[in-house]
Amino acid sequence: MSQKILGYKTTFFLAIGVLILAIVIEGFYFRHFLDKSMAREARSTLNFLKARLTAYVETIALLPDVPDYLKDLAWLTDELQGQPQLVGVLVKEKGKILLNTFPQNLSLPETVFKSCYQGFNRGNVRYVCQKFEALPDREFFLLLGLDIKFAHKAFANFIFLSACILIAGTALLASGLFYLEKFARRQKELEEKLLASEKLAAMGKMSAMVAHEIRNPLNSIVMGLQYMSETRRLSPEIIDMIKNEAQKLTELTGELFSYTRGFETRPQKIDVLDVIEELEEKFREKIERLSLTFIVEKGPSATIWIDKRWCLRALENLLHNAIEATPAGGTIELGYEILDKEVCFYVKDSGEGVSFSVQNKLFEPFFTTKENGFGLGLYLVRKVAEAHGGRVSFISKPKEGTVFKIYFPKAHE
Repeated sequence: MSQKILGYKTTFFLAIGVLILAIVIEGFYFRHFLDKSMAREARSTLNFLKARLTAYVETIALLPDVPDYLKDLAWLTDELQGQPQLVGVLVKEKGKILLNTFPQNLSLPETVFKSCYQGFNRGNVRYVCQKFEALPDREFFLLLGLDIKFAHKAFANFIFLSACILIAGTALLASGLFYLEKFARRQKELEEKLLASEKLAAMGKMSAMVAHEIRNPLNSIVMGLQYMSETRRLSPEIIDMIKNEAQKLTELTGELFSYTRGFETRPQKIDVLDVIEELEEKFREKIERLSLTFIVEKGPSATIWIDKRWCLRALENLLHNAIEATPAGGTIELGYEILDKEVCFYVKDSGEGVSFSVQNKLFEPFFTTKENGFGLGLYLVRKVAEAHGGRVSFISKPKEGTVFKIYFPKAHE
């Protein structure tokens, strides 16, 4: 769960980073747009001035007697009134100032004249200048200043709105992170409670299973001891029975440890026919007594690398399940298939099949559909197969029965 919370936090900081990056990129784009707009406005005004000065020079060159009002550029001042963003214009010819409309309180330091050719911002004014020839012998220097307070204000508004968006976005993401972390912690608490409940249920099932498994051997031992105590004589048959039941209890204890700590296997080379024949001998009478047909398919011999005790236990569990699932008159098949690198044992029944809704849970511990089952039989089968480097699978169809297959590796020759 801590990994999930860490993932939420990582996503939060990534989202904040992406938001900041998007705002920065948008800021650069907006700044670039403003600069281009100001440059376009400056070029337009310069072209207007150049056109008016060129027309003026050409006009006075054609006049034999220049009127007084055309002897200077004062007439141009009226035309510049239609340029509200224009702060001032300076026109020079051969170092002589012909027109200067800049306010008297606005100084023009030398840096303005040096940097204005590329465009130069000073305060709220953008200075742009250019030299041009109206006629071959008439070269003018034009300097104009544009009011860029609107651009500064627009960019300041953009910064303010971006900051608001960033704060709001951060707040929303932080709120989302808070609720996600709260949800994750709540989910963890519920999972821990569920796990504790499952552990208690598992302990209860395990206790019931242990009581069930040891009751019969203990009863046999107690009854045998009582019989010898009452008759005051030792019976070899009863002593052997007590030894056998005690051995069963010892094996059961080992198996219970295996459920919790894993299987300890001692594999060796075993012939598959030995396994099949031992199972047939043990189950044939019992199966046929229940009015069931028991078919044992025997093929060629093959050697497998297994712990025979655990292999038999797994196959016995499959056969017990087949017996319980098959109605009277049905058929149970036991056999094997020799594959390239492994041998596949199979147990087939003609029962009702396994419901599709529970098929993915069959091999989970303590899952059972039986009223008196403990849900450890198929779990044991899976663990036995895995302990040998094998696997287990099944195919089940409604009304057609089920086939369980357990695979074990072949022994190396």
